[in-house]
Amino acid sequence: MDYVMQSKYVGYKNTAVTTWNAVHSVIREDSALTINDVIISDYSASDGYAGLTYSDGRIKLNTHYLDNYTSYQKTNVVTHELGHGLRLGHSTSANVMYGTASSRISLGADDRESYNYAYANRY
Repeated sequence: MDYVMQSKYVGYKNTAVTTWNAVHSVIREDSALTINDVIISDYSASDGYAGLTYSDGRIKLNTHYLDNYTSYQKTNVVTHELGHGLRLGHSTSANVMYGTASSRISLGADDRESYNYAYANRY
């Protein structure tokens, strides 16, 4: 998955990419030689979502909420939304891919299982 980052949360993205790539190295920054799959940018709205991922590859990070989050919560949201960019769904237990923002920044068993299922035989 190639991405381009147009967000003020670049530092949190670095941790999120490293977290997913520690399992399967499939996320890389867009270059002149690649076409980006995901564009990460910011928006601000009181809509109840800290981040949104669209099926066309857009990830939107909501500054309205994230500006008031701790660094762990920001990292969680960016890691979570990158997981959606990888086409992973929500987890039913307290993992990064759980549907509510938290301070969890390391992948849980369900996160790794979903990621392995999706990418183990591809790369």
